[in-house]
Amino acid sequence: MNLSPRILPLSNKRSELRRLAAWVDEFATTLDLGEPMRGELQVALEEVVSNVIKHGYRDGGAHTFTVTLSADADFVTAVVTDDAPAFDPLARAEVDIAQPLEDRPIGGLGIHLVRHLMDTVDYERRGAENVLTLRRRRSAGGSVAEM
Repeated sequence: MNLSPRILPLSNKRSELRRLAAWVDEFATTLDLGEPMRGELQVALEEVVSNVIKHGYRDGGAHTFTVTLSADADFVTAVVTDDAPAFDPLARAEVDIAQPLEDRPIGGLGIHLVRHLMDTVDYERRGAENVLTLRRRRSAGGSVAEM
């Protein structure tokens, strides 16, 4: 089953997270994704979008970016595209979760979680845009239980 891409434009306001959650729920319901995958997709996208809103735009101005969701028989794909300054969240070293909390550097847990919830996470800079692509196998794949 192929589902035409759905695009949600978002502004860089934290209140947009509620709208994102409702939109992801509608998408998951349409595809009958099931609760585990719905929750994993929600958590991963909330983390990524929160980071774009909080860290991406430092000029204090209003900005718009997009989340695109699509699906085929094998994968659900989410693409977050923003025009914030270049930032590759995957360039950061993997978080050592075995290290005591007080000895860990601040940050990085969000992308760690996203990497473990999704089957693949890819970043590229396309012109003046950051493009983060998350893919999750529809049948089996990454889940919180595997972390």
